[in-house]
Amino acid sequence: MKLDPHFLIGTVTIALVLVCAMICAGCTSVNPSQPASPSSVPPVTTTSKVADTTTTLSNGVTISYPSDWQKEVTSETSMRDYGRITTNIANFYSPYLAGERVLPSYQNVDTSKYTTMSVDVDPNPVTDFENYFNLATLALQSKYGPIKITKHNYQLKISSTRTFEGYTAYQLDFDTDNMRGTYIFTNVDGTIYIFSFKNPSPYAAEVLDMYKSISIVPPVSAPVPKSR
Repeated sequence: MKLDPHFLIGTVTIALVLVCAMICAGCTSVNPSQPASPSSVPPVTTTSKVADTTTTLSNGVTISYPSDWQKEVTSETSMRDYGRITTNIANFYSPYLAGERVLPSYQNVDTSKYTTMSVDVDPNPVTDFENYFNLATLALQSKYGPIKITKHNYQLKISSTRTFEGYTAYQLDFDTDNMRGTYIFTNVDGTIYIFSFKNPSPYAAEVLDMYKSISIVPPVSAPVPKSR
């Protein structure tokens, strides 16, 4: 039987058209297991930084702190946990810890619900600052038992400016069984200022900004009247 060549050409053409259609359909199909593109993933919201408030305290201290913290101005003299009788001139309290501030990854021994900062001034002049710091460290160990010192900083400068390198300060970071502290002892011409943070980890960035903002202009002592 003799086949018509026109019939063969038409059959082949139809077959090619069908194959092309199947290939195109395969190219446009969507694989249901394919992950969504990055543009379709909702962005992760982050907490924006709160604007700072600057305050001037007694004894020539100026400091900036987050505006959502609370400030308490005091004038109370008593024995402190670092073994000195000092005058507390102010305290600062962070907001209640919640949300992303309370993450297991912090591994913080301190279960307090907020961070605090206290500003103390020692009314008694000091001539040996290094010995003062060593005795304060021993007093903390006596108060809280064995403490885990996580950081020492003997090169810290407080109240530095473009024209002044700042006052010598010693920083002590430590953990007790249930408290985390950062204590900064600052020698201002023989007068010791103590800035003590407790449970600082959840607010580590704010704590760092706060003590970097500290400015101390020691009060000028009134001249002693001459006897006649």
